[in-house]
Amino acid sequence: MAIVKLVMRGERALSLGQAILALSIALPIAACSGITYSTTPTPQGKTVTVDGNTTYQTISGWGASTGYNEQNNNLTAAQADCFFSTSNGSCATGNSIGLEWIRIQDNAIPNSAPDLPTLQLAVARGAQVLLGFNGPPLNTGSYAGQASYMVGKIQYFQSNGVPISYVAVINEPQDTGTTAAAIDTFVASYLHPALVSAGLTSIQITLPESADWFVTDYLTPCMQDANCASYVSAVSGHEGFYGQGSQGADGFAGGWGCCVDFAAVPVPSSAAGKPVWQTEISGGASGPCSVDSYLANFDSSMAPDAITWAYNIHMFLTEVSGSAWFYWNLAAETVNGPTACNDGLTDQSNQPTKRFYAIGNWSRFVRSGWVEIAATANPQSGVYVTAFMNQSNGAFAIVAINQNTSSIQQIFTLSGLSANSLTPWITSSSLNLASQSSVSVLGSNFTYTLPAQSITTFVSGGGSSPAFSSRRAH
Repeated sequence: MAIVKLVMRGERALSLGQAILALSIALPIAACSGITYSTTPTPQGKTVTVDGNTTYQTISGWGASTGYNEQNNNLTAAQADCFFSTSNGSCATGNSIGLEWIRIQDNAIPNSAPDLPTLQLAVARGAQVLLGFNGPPLNTGSYAGQASYMVGKIQYFQSNGVPISYVAVINEPQDTGTTAAAIDTFVASYLHPALVSAGLTSIQITLPESADWFVTDYLTPCMQDANCASYVSAVSGHEGFYGQGSQGADGFAGGWGCCVDFAAVPVPSSAAGKPVWQTEISGGASGPCSVDSYLANFDSSMAPDAITWAYNIHMFLTEVSGSAWFYWNLAAETVNGPTACNDGLTDQSNQPTKRFYAIGNWSRFVRSGWVEIAATANPQSGVYVTAFMNQSNGAFAIVAINQNTSSIQQIFTLSGLSANSLTPWITSSSLNLASQSSVSVLGSNFTYTLPAQSITTFVSGGGSSPAFSSRRAH
């Protein structure tokens, strides 16, 4: 028997008098037609429409650094499962998060890598490797030697079972005095020819990994030089706050070290068409950390910490159309003794924080090669939504953040997507990326109560893939 709901999903509900008038008209019709009516209340606020027919950027994945510079210990096999597996719930407090990338901060010593065991464990679990180089400054006197060194280091890793997928040309160029023009010359005339000569043509390049996101434009000279731009597969930056815009716009208001205001510091237009990667970020609600003034105080909380990182990811995806997001380190640094700072996804002993699981709401389910699809980004105050699809089989995932201190009901409508039910996975003050009972999709709709200060990922199975339309520009 059909159910008709006399409710509104917009900003205003019917007044009592309007509702009575509507029912007085509708009920006699029901008596003749056999239709029954329900006055079940509908959540206030805007419905989230998730549209699989409108696609945006392709996702490259999620990652973090080994933390070699911070003297972090190599992972055990069980700890590697916790970070990189999508099927092994091996973490001490919850499910694994399936990171797809591991970043290396090179130690500048030929044929040497203190973090090699961690890298081997990550690769064995399917992770790809981003190799970043810290110096020397790129200039006329260093070009040839650095290109030769980089080729040798790539060959060292590959001979030890660690294939390199990407290299980052120079880490935070402002720290070494490297100029944008020097990056252009080095890639076009030295690094790329050296890679080709060594038979390393599969190695892809990202740059410039500036410490200030794109406040300083180290990118445009390369992007305007076809001999450089054609060899750069992704543009990248680190997401520190350097005074432009509002620190709290996409991160911690009044916090320490984070985060860039994406609207105030856009990616240079010269990079149009290139995937955008954020390859290092940390920070927090307070600081400085007592043992490292560059870092924020350690905070393993759901709020304000994890819920703010979730919002930062949401804004990176929707404001920047970002493709890859890396936290700084897998674990908090140990170089300064037993006091932890907020630079790791876990504490110094690899025990997960809440931000670890919050990031897992994307990384475990939204995999490399998936595309972001259209979704109502901010349907209610404090609620933020992104959605993604696997184009090969129509599987999809919807990630909903509830920043509010109370639970809130949210309606979702699916368009161009097919599922009979979805499985919610929740990170909250009491849950660590924990799967819940499935929710039924009736027609194309479902309603769910989002817990207070939580991230919920709704995961489908496979399905038929619909037609796709325009992609949002980077």
